Amino acid sequence: MVKQNSSKKTIRRIAYCPHCGNRAPQELIHTQKYLERVWHPDGEESKSSAWSMFVAVCDTCNQLLLYENLGDQTDPNHFDKCELVFPRPFRFNIAVPREIAAIYEEATRIKELAPNAFAVQIRRALEALALDKGIKKGTLQVQLNELAKNGDIPPNLARASDLLRTLGNVGAHASSQSVHPLLAHAIDEFFRAVIEYVYEAPKRLADFEGQMDRYLHKK
Repeated sequence: MVKQNSSKKTIRRIAYCPHCGNRAPQELIHTQKYLERVWHPDGEESKSSAWSMFVAVCDTCNQLLLYENLGDQTDPNHFDKCELVFPRPFRFNIAVPREIAAIYEEATRIKELAPNAFAVQIRRALEALALDKGIKKGTLQVQLNELAKNGDIPPNLARASDLLRTLGNVGAHASSQSVHPLLAHAIDEFFRAVIEYVYEAPKRLADFEGQMDRYLHKK
């Protein structure tokens, strides 16, 4: 969306802001052009090409966002087509089951706005994890204990997961207690640690071993 004033053209886009959790207008305040070196998968370096970074400010929370224009378009009018790189949107590794990732992505959009609802969503994601590992019976507490017994999660993450379950219960019930925004950030960190251990680290290790195998055979 472009708004014209007497001095210069103001360029805006309406997009999700990870700072405040709102979908709101964001104003482009600076364009930084530069040359980017692009590396091919085989290790060969291509020639440098013109890229750009866009600095924007959220109209709702007034915080800065950084966008990268992936390609050779440096025209600020392409601001609405660029990719947010700060705060970088979190994406799980492809090894994480889509159902779990989808629940988490939905949760992150309400973390700042509704910590109670965020905690409930993380509880749902833990239930989805247990089901993915074949543990279908019992309460979530029982399922988490089974995950620990089976070695799917280590004891320290089992304790963390149980705390996430407890906070999910707090968020789900009407009472004098509620999930504080600072607790929501801790919930987020511990849940990511669980996912890292269960799904992402094994996938990265397997990928690295494959790369090393190809490298050694190439020699």
